[in-house]
Amino acid sequence: MTCVPGIPWAALALGVALVEFLRGGDTELAARDVRYGVLLTGGSLLAGVLMGLVLASRVVTRPWAITLTGALLGALVFPVEFLVVAIGTDGAVAQLGTTFLAWPFMAVVAAAHSTDIVGRTRRRTWLWASAPAPGERPSPVADSA
Repeated sequence: MTCVPGIPWAALALGVALVEFLRGGDTELAARDVRYGVLLTGGSLLAGVLMGLVLASRVVTRPWAITLTGALLGALVFPVEFLVVAIGTDGAVAQLGTTFLAWPFMAVVAAAHSTDIVGRTRRRTWLWASAPAPGERPSPVADSA
């Protein structure tokens, strides 16, 4: 979830670097674009991993509390993603504006899917394999299918 705003800019930076390398242009600019692409990818993935670790820590056990934690994490981790995009794009206004506009949407997505992410519910079946969750009994509907 945290990668949504950063990964497109990383792909763009890496694509530009590839074109610069293949065209034989300024290799210093190409190397800078590779660094930005790696920073954007790594920073986004790190923010996502940290958010997932907090959600999966089992400190919070009630589904409503997990949803609230997911919303808070989505709201609090996102400034880190904004900072990563700011550094990785040299403060480009379009990329920063798009990332900023995604902030509330990503907090809502984190809240809506946080219980599924940590395996506490099966409401969104597209996230899960057909086996029951740990500690959950198989559904009679699933057995008859």
